[in-house]
Amino acid sequence: MRRAIAAAALVVALGGLVACAPTKSPPPPAGGGGFDACTAPSTGAMNAWLQSPYRFVGVFIGGANRACSQPNLTADWVNTVHGSGYGLIPTYVGLQAWCTSASNVARMSGDLATAQSQGYDSSVDAVQNGAAPRGLGAVTPVYFDMEAYDSSQPGCTDAVTAFMSGWIAGLHNQGYVAAMYSSAASGVRDMAAIQDNPPYQLDAIWFAHWNGDPGLYGDPYFPDSVWSGARIHQYQGGHNENWGGVTINIDNDQVGGPTA
Repeated sequence: MRRAIAAAALVVALGGLVACAPTKSPPPPAGGGGFDACTAPSTGAMNAWLQSPYRFVGVFIGGANRACSQPNLTADWVNTVHGSGYGLIPTYVGLQAWCTSASNVARMSGDLATAQSQGYDSSVDAVQNGAAPRGLGAVTPVYFDMEAYDSSQPGCTDAVTAFMSGWIAGLHNQGYVAAMYSSAASGVRDMAAIQDNPPYQLDAIWFAHWNGDPGLYGDPYFPDSVWSGARIHQYQGGHNENWGGVTINIDNDQVGGPTA
């Protein structure tokens, strides 16, 4: 509770970053199986994978820590793949927690005001240089990829939640749906604890818990009462699958929340 109150005061102090009323999320899709791959597959590969049970695909639209180039991920690709019947999960891999165990990554500041400003700036970049040029307009959900971090490090969770408050405010101010991908045991758990505080209210969550169970509810790290009807579960990590004669290395997802 101390963390939520302190960070909320920070948002008020930085008046320019106060979020508009949360953007109304589009109705959740019927749901179903999905996957994400580091590089968006070609339209030919996506067509071949219509033989798969997956009708949702995660795509990485930008960010300082995006690992793979995206030669296929254009507005034409988005139109073609969407027209084939796929829902898209736009994801932005920006600055990571300063206490992450990952090496060689760009990290956010430990100063709360700076971290919040970095979150806001990330939202602007995600829209202007990621979503909009690919034809993903207002009311599109954009998921910030916050990889696992050590919540026990003093002040690290405060920085993450301050950063996410900036991300949420920025996306809402641009008319987009503010969402987050993270480990159920760190980012998701920490954000779930403050979802009753408006500056931190995410419209949707994509939680990574590789337990092999595609279920969307009953996770031990956060309650079912948050993000009801607005969840994606990444339940299996990287492995190869072949459909229609095309092999792709994917993570598995179960979708029950907003997609593009």
